[in-house]
Amino acid sequence: MAVLLDNPVRSYAWGSPTVIPELLGRAPSGQPEAELWVGAHPGSPSTVVGDGRPLSALIEADPAATLGAAVVGRFGPRLPFLLKVLAVERPLSIQVHPTIEQAAEGYDAEDAAGLALDDPRRSYHDRNHKPEMAVAVTPFDALVGFDDPAAVAASLEQCEHTDLVGAAAVLRESDGLERLVRRWLTLDDAAAAQIVTALTAEASARRDDPRFALVHRLAEVYPHDRGLLLALLLRHHTLAPGEAVFVPAGVPHAYLSGVAVEPQASSDNTLRAGLTPKHVDAPEVLRILRYEPHGAVAVRPVPAGPGLERYPVDGIDELGLSRVRLTAGTAVPVPGPLLVLVVEGAAAVDGVTLARGRAAFVPAAESGATLTGDGVAFTLTTALDQAR
Repeated sequence: MAVLLDNPVRSYAWGSPTVIPELLGRAPSGQPEAELWVGAHPGSPSTVVGDGRPLSALIEADPAATLGAAVVGRFGPRLPFLLKVLAVERPLSIQVHPTIEQAAEGYDAEDAAGLALDDPRRSYHDRNHKPEMAVAVTPFDALVGFDDPAAVAASLEQCEHTDLVGAAAVLRESDGLERLVRRWLTLDDAAAAQIVTALTAEASARRDDPRFALVHRLAEVYPHDRGLLLALLLRHHTLAPGEAVFVPAGVPHAYLSGVAVEPQASSDNTLRAGLTPKHVDAPEVLRILRYEPHGAVAVRPVPAGPGLERYPVDGIDELGLSRVRLTAGTAVPVPGPLLVLVVEGAAAVDGVTLARGRAAFVPAAESGATLTGDGVAFTLTTALDQAR
C-alpha cells in the first residue's frame, strides 16, 4: 500500500519564515524555511511514518516491488526523482547544473582533490545530473537563460561608464556573449569591484529601464557581488500559478521570489556563479555553461483526464509531473512508483489520508492505486511510467 512520509525542510537565508510552516499546518520556527524535500536523496531523505526508516531504505529492501523492473533497469535500485516545494523570499544564487557526464567528472575530481562531501568548497555531492522544472504555485519570478545579447547591448550603450559601453560593443560581436561572461567571471577582485560599482550606480539612476531596475533590486540584497554583472545578461520570467519552466543542464538561472513546486532528478549538484555568500566556482561554471539565448523551456500543461494535467518534458526520463484537481466522487489512477504531495485541501491515496502539505510514496507493486479527495495535488513519477 501507499506509504505516508515525513519530509525534511531545509533552512536557507533566502527562504520564507512562514510559507512552508503554513503549508504544513504548524507554527513558524522563527528561521527562514526554504525547501521542503519529498524523496529519497541521501542528503535529506523523507522518512516512513510509523517506523522512521528513510524512504531510501524502504526502496533498497525490495527495489523490484517499490520501483518496478523498468525503473530499476533504467536507473538502478534508487528513486530517480525528487519533489520540492520552494518558498523564495529573497533571490537565490545564479547557478547552473551539470549533465550526467559532467557530474561524474566533477564528483571524481573533487574526490581526488580530497574535498569532503560537507566541505563548503564542494559543488558536486553526487554523480547525477539535475534537470529541474519550476511550477508556480503563486506568482513566481525567475531569471532563466541568457537574454538576447543585442537587447542587452542596446541598454548598455546608454551608459556613461566606459567599461559598460565597451561591454555593449563586445555583445554585438558573434561570440561576444561568451567572451564577456568569461571576462567578467575571471576578473580579479579589484577590477570586478570597480565595474560592479559602476553598474550599481547606473542601475540606481536608470530604474525606468526594467533591466536596470532588476539589477538595482538585486544590489539591495547582494551589494558588491559580481553576480550582478551576470544578472544583467539574463532573461527575466514571471510565471503565473500553474505555469512552468524547465531548466536544462548548463542554463544559468536564479529564482527571485514566490512559491513553486520543483520536480527534478534526484541530485544536489549546484554550481554557483554569483549572488551568494557561498562558494563560487567560476572555472567549473565556465566549463558547463551554455551561452545560447533563451535557454528556458516553457512547459505547458496538457489535459490528460478529468482534473488531470501533465507537464511533459522531452528527453528527461526522470520527470513525469502531473497536477491533479480533485473533486468529490472522482478517482484518479496513480500507479507507482510515484510521489504525491497535496498543496490544497485534502486527499487519500490507497487508504492513506493526506492533509494539506502531506506526501506519500506509492510503490510500483500498487499498480491499481487511486487518488481521491477535494483539493489539489502534484504527483511525480518517471516519464517511463507516466507513458504507460
